[in-house]
Amino acid sequence: MAIAIFHGKETTYPFTVDSIDNFVRYFNVFVSYFFVLSGFILVISGSDKLSYKNFYINRFARIYPLYLFALVITLILIFNARTPKDTIIFSKVFLSATLLHTWFKDYALIYNFPSWSLSVEAFFYLIFPGVIFIFRNVSLKKEIIIIGIVWLIMQILFVLVYSHGNYFIIYHPIFHTSTFLVGITAGKLFRAHQPYFKMHLKKLFNLLVFFGLAIIVLILYRNTFFQQYYPNGLLAPVFLLFIFVVALSDHPIFVFFKNRVCQYAGEISYGIYILQIPVAILVFGIVDRTLRLPLTITFYIYLIILMIVSAITYEWIEKPGKIFIRNRLAKK
Repeated sequence: MAIAIFHGKETTYPFTVDSIDNFVRYFNVFVSYFFVLSGFILVISGSDKLSYKNFYINRFARIYPLYLFALVITLILIFNARTPKDTIIFSKVFLSATLLHTWFKDYALIYNFPSWSLSVEAFFYLIFPGVIFIFRNVSLKKEIIIIGIVWLIMQILFVLVYSHGNYFIIYHPIFHTSTFLVGITAGKLFRAHQPYFKMHLKKLFNLLVFFGLAIIVLILYRNTFFQQYYPNGLLAPVFLLFIFVVALSDHPIFVFFKNRVCQYAGEISYGIYILQIPVAILVFGIVDRTLRLPLTITFYIYLIILMIVSAITYEWIEKPGKIFIRNRLAKK
């Protein structure tokens, strides 16, 4: 939902108010947060212990049915619009359908543009078993040092490349990989020393508050460096602190998010993300031709419809598609 709000912030009240826009303009950083969380969860859930075949089947079954549905619907809507800028080109369709589009400079944001992060995530899934294999005999301490150095090098490299006008690297898988690796190593650390972190939860929380306040200061004072270089994993250590605190805390706020409604919201969140563009094209197009409501009202109608459509596609496409693919591929 944060990403959907980020995409609609330019025309929607109250996100157009300067004091609010100062923060909303950074909401795209939650994609980077997801990359950290993804590596962490894959380890915590035990995916590092699956066979390569089962791991790839599970990941493909999880993301591809709805991904393909969203792409097809977007292409149909673009074809129906018949505008020159939205021509459908086979090479672009092929790259998007195979989740390879972010590897090419001019293709990262083609068609259903939020799908760029799924292209990056697909690369993460591809390398995950290899990463686990490479570090299987490396001590956790050495792995933390190695991954920390890799993360630091990639942050420096991102600054150097991006500062020379190569803005496409914001979407390139290689420049997000260290963020994912940080999540993997953090998952191992959490699993190995959970009682220790539980005992020092207050210190973790205080650190999180400190860095949170530091980020707020950077945002309020519009720090130039932070504004330019925050998207590609710069905040990964802070995200880890947040993940650890949430995972360990029994505070009523976090306990609340364990209820069924919140869990179901989490289940349909993938649909909310990947269906943003086709639902937006439909809703804004229909409202503009019929009701002609103010953009702010239209946007909130769009958010409600997006959640409803995400719930429907979760029940009718995501779950059945996942079961079908797992059953068919697991038997071969």
